[in-house]
Amino acid sequence: MTTRLSQTSLLPLSFEASASPSELDERWFNAHCNRLTAEFAKLMGWIIAIVTLLFWPTDALMFPDDARMLDFFNFWRAWILGLSVFTVLGMHFLSLLTRHATVAISLIIVAGSGICGFAVARLGDFGEPFYACGYLLSMATIPIVCSIAPRVLVNVAITLAYAIPYVVAHPSFLGTPYAGATFLFHAFAAIASAAVGHSLYFLIRSNFRQQEKLADQAEELARAREKSERLLLNILPQPVARQLKDGAATVADAYDDITVMFIDICGFTALSDQSRPVEIVQMLNNVFSRFDGLVEHRALEKIKTIGDAYMVAGGLPETCEDHPNAIAALALDILDAAQTLRDPNGAPLRVRVGAHVGPVVAGVIGRKKFIYDLWGDTVNTASRMESTGQPGAAQISEALYRRLAPDFLCERRGAITIKGKGEMTTYFLRGRKSAGHVSRATPVAPPPELAALPAETGT
Repeated sequence: MTTRLSQTSLLPLSFEASASPSELDERWFNAHCNRLTAEFAKLMGWIIAIVTLLFWPTDALMFPDDARMLDFFNFWRAWILGLSVFTVLGMHFLSLLTRHATVAISLIIVAGSGICGFAVARLGDFGEPFYACGYLLSMATIPIVCSIAPRVLVNVAITLAYAIPYVVAHPSFLGTPYAGATFLFHAFAAIASAAVGHSLYFLIRSNFRQQEKLADQAEELARAREKSERLLLNILPQPVARQLKDGAATVADAYDDITVMFIDICGFTALSDQSRPVEIVQMLNNVFSRFDGLVEHRALEKIKTIGDAYMVAGGLPETCEDHPNAIAALALDILDAAQTLRDPNGAPLRVRVGAHVGPVVAGVIGRKKFIYDLWGDTVNTASRMESTGQPGAAQISEALYRRLAPDFLCERRGAITIKGKGEMTTYFLRGRKSAGHVSRATPVAPPPELAALPAETGT
């Protein structure tokens, strides 16, 4: 509610800061009533101005032999037209006036009532216009959107402002036989105006409350939608999530050149048997949260975690040319970060890293607890690079070595037997080449939300 109120620019900051929600609602509703009153006043002014101009030529037809009536209309019609134009222009151009439209329009009508009372008195004994003018002036208060108390006050003020100048300018009217009936009619007109106007006010207030409920529901739905989208983006890459939101029944893509990397915690099975469940979960959360920050920094895509294994890919879902280098840099970052982490027993955490490059198929599987996953020989080979590697080292395939050789220092391990692949020549990634010498990648500072994570995960 505070956001919607601030957008109206109608409430003082001091009031908004100290007011309760109910007071803000009431203040905003009053501002809403002022705007409606201003719009009603403009409409009323246009109607009076147009009607006045349209009926101006009909005076000679209606009162061909009554010079007094013709003089009356010729003189006062210009004042009525000017008052109408003033009302329209005032409500349209004076932004300050719209904040006090109820008071402004009330004062205009009261002032107009005094003018009309004096004008009608100029007709002398011809008192019938008293009925019509009194009724019209009372009905003119209906577009003023306000509660019953100020409305009654306005109607009483209009009645007195009209009757007093009339009686002062034409005192003989009090001696006429229909003076009492005229004032009684005027009072009934004021009561009827107050009743109809309050009904309009009640209708607007009910509509306002309904709009407020709908606005609150819309805000709640927007917050829920935003939350669900954030959760979806935590599960799926943004382009994939967009496809599912657009109604795609199946999401599947083939990529010709992707780098896949696996990270595994060494000795995790034995560690799980020796530690409490809460300690294991806390350790995995801290470790994988640190890895998440490093992956995000390198603009790579975390695919999933399987137990203590962590899977990352580069070059999807949006293709890029330097994904092998980005994966290699991430591997060195993770090896450096692992040196600062501890298991629940306080011992340094050891990880194995393996990576391979090649084609994959990617897509979303499942209808419940769905995941974005990769398939293909590249994934299997990357997993084998990790499982046959050494603790504290990153083992890569020969295909990936050829891509990294210009920028990274790799140590040839030689031919080893890989399950399902036979003998393969593999390499250990040792560091990055820089200006003629070799250095380990500079550890990347974790994001602010991860900076507070403890270096040791044990108790």
